[in-house]
Amino acid sequence: MNPSTAASPSLLAADAGATVRRLSRCVDEGGLDSPAEMYRVLGALRLLADDLTHLLPALQDRLEEGVLSGRVAGRGDAVAATWESVGDVGRSLAHAGTVALLMTKELENSQVALRDLATP
Repeated sequence: MNPSTAASPSLLAADAGATVRRLSRCVDEGGLDSPAEMYRVLGALRLLADDLTHLLPALQDRLEEGVLSGRVAGRGDAVAATWESVGDVGRSLAHAGTVALLMTKELENSQVALRDLATP
């Protein structure tokens, strides 16, 4: 893909968020009434949660690289504050990764239960 036409990571993240919000509105408005469609949605959400468990540690690595390389820097206390902030983000990302792993398992369980209910 041509770098000049590639979407930036922040735009991709915004698009992902907008898609999840549209899905939420669709579900809230009764657009998910078929067991087969619910099964497919749960499967797609399980994959999304699994993808997040891989993305979040990569984000932490990039933050650390930025601080260590000097791309994310400041003067005096700002450097310490930046490093502390990166650590806070890392802990938050680790927690989010753990939650995503739990969500993946629960979505898998829900998907299996739904499949079992839909099977005559």
